[in-house]
Amino acid sequence: MKKLIITSFAIVVLLAVKAQDNIYLRGFVYDKDANNAPLGTAAVQIKNSQLGGLTDDNGYFEVPVPKINLKDSLKVSYVGYLPTLLSIISYKEGDTLRIYVASSAETKQEVVIVAMNAKGILLKAIQNMKTNLLYDSLIATGLYRQYHKENGKYVRLIEADVSVAVNCKNPYKYSFHELVQINKQRRAQNYETNGDIHGDHLVDLLKENPYSYNKSNFLDPKKLDFYSPKIAGEDADQYIISLQYKESSSAKLERAKVWIAKETFAMTRMEIEKFPNPYYVKTRYANDSRWKLVNEKDVIETEKVNGKYVVKSMIRSYNHHVLNRNTGNVDFIVEESFEIYFDNYNMETVDEDLAKGRFTVLTNLCADTYKYDAKFWDNYDGVEDHPINPEIKKDLEHAKPLTQQFVESGK
Repeated sequence: MKKLIITSFAIVVLLAVKAQDNIYLRGFVYDKDANNAPLGTAAVQIKNSQLGGLTDDNGYFEVPVPKINLKDSLKVSYVGYLPTLLSIISYKEGDTLRIYVASSAETKQEVVIVAMNAKGILLKAIQNMKTNLLYDSLIATGLYRQYHKENGKYVRLIEADVSVAVNCKNPYKYSFHELVQINKQRRAQNYETNGDIHGDHLVDLLKENPYSYNKSNFLDPKKLDFYSPKIAGEDADQYIISLQYKESSSAKLERAKVWIAKETFAMTRMEIEKFPNPYYVKTRYANDSRWKLVNEKDVIETEKVNGKYVVKSMIRSYNHHVLNRNTGNVDFIVEESFEIYFDNYNMETVDEDLAKGRFTVLTNLCADTYKYDAKFWDNYDGVEDHPINPEIKKDLEHAKPLTQQFVESGK
């Protein structure tokens, strides 16, 4: 890449126009020859005019342009690089242009530019799910961890090495089918006093996977406008799209962030938050549970396996108020977290492994018998890669070491 040395930088507007006739033209310029790195001090100009300016160190430009000039093209130039033209006739306030330029030495024609707003980026990601996601079955193996907090103290810990049979025949039904095999497990003593029996939280976590579970909300192309997608940030490789749903008839409000790879438009990470709607009017048939949700957060990450994206990790955390049935007062503040981190994927012997009958629809990690395998856990990479929070260990070890609890909780 050829260097252009400039001692200082400022975006310069070369023509003053009335503010009410302006639209702000915003965007980024990237260097295609440097792995799409931001290109600073590139000249951005409305063709056949004096309107324009320079990009900053992040490749960003922002120029007020009379709306009448949107019929003209935007020209981007840089010393040693091929001038690039982009039609801006369909540009709307709030859009962000992404322009990639390459050196004239290697490029014989102008770069094809696609300008997309947040909605367009997310739509492209949804359309590319079939291309990007693994379209086959596999067995994913890794660490499952479940822990609980009651009134500010950790009171429960369960860990297991688990294998999950994943069926990906249809990306919109990207489903774990609740088929699970527990390879090894261990749990601490239970110090809870709120009376929770515990459901099968591992299965709950897998069942509400990111693709099928969200296909009825922000992964539904018809509902994107309800979530007001916005570009919350980006780097050389990914866009970050933020969404928020404020439908007053819903019992829960929802917001999310989605990380989308620029090259493939694959969704690489999701963060989804849910919280009660203070304006929700409960129907006569609504469930009157003593468990009142304060907030919930899901974090999902994907990774490439054999060129396709699969779920790498899922983390879900809840915060509840447990009410007294007689007084309606808060007896307990309960926080629950469920995590799974996959580090091994098998696509070769799925049918044979399932035929052995060791995979089940449900598990009961809170009560299943097991024999503690100290050698396995002392050498288990999953615990080393995802170390336990020291605060959890400190709270749970107030009476005896966790290693002793793990042995005593097994049969």
